[in-house]
Amino acid sequence: MARLPILPLDHPEPFAATLGVMLYPRTDNDDPAKARAFAAQWLGKPLQRYHEAGHCLPYDALARLLADAGELVADVAARWRGGQATGDIFKALYCLAKDHPSIASWEHAIQVYLLSAERAKARGSRSGLRHAIRHFKTVAHLWAAWSIRNYDAFSGSPELDYDGYDDFQCFLTESEILRDFGQVWCQPRRKSELPLPSEIWRVPSGWRPPVRGPRWPDTGKIRDIALPADLIAKLKPAGRPSKVR
Repeated sequence: MARLPILPLDHPEPFAATLGVMLYPRTDNDDPAKARAFAAQWLGKPLQRYHEAGHCLPYDALARLLADAGELVADVAARWRGGQATGDIFKALYCLAKDHPSIASWEHAIQVYLLSAERAKARGSRSGLRHAIRHFKTVAHLWAAWSIRNYDAFSGSPELDYDGYDDFQCFLTESEILRDFGQVWCQPRRKSELPLPSEIWRVPSGWRPPVRGPRWPDTGKIRDIALPADLIAKLKPAGRPSKVR
């Protein structure tokens, strides 16, 4: 049976811990320690503001953060670029599969990404993007869910009875929709493979989507997203689906 990595939602700040996993997704080598260290270090300034506002973090939570913070995480910027690229590409793959299934593939999604980057005068190489996808494939659905939100911070809306925790829970719901797509959808061709592997980061088994409040905003827009027609105009169905191993 495949091992299913579980998101650390029991962390004092679950989004920070989830983002650490998104940046350091491997379950071996030093990635787990770096994921925990990133979360602890990333919370440094927010925690300072939290205490300056007169609040006090429980000792057990503070001790956990201090214990996790020691690992060096010097490559965060490069990891962030790779994760975002993977999320943008997986979002493109989802859009292709939803609206143009005959041309949906990782390679065509990369092509869409490169064309969009070229128009934005940003740099990127096909080989570099394939490398990023291989590295971040087990968290591609999380990066894609955040990409759909334009990588905005999780925030609430008091007038809508909607707070940052609710927003994060909606993000998890959206990421699970994308995970399900990536582990179910495939081209109706012989030897076609699923976009995402079986061993992939996911919510704990006891997690349930939030019960939406009557005035909550429509977050994520997963069903509504689509690619501009000019980005896909030159994509043609292939005899076999392209894939990234």
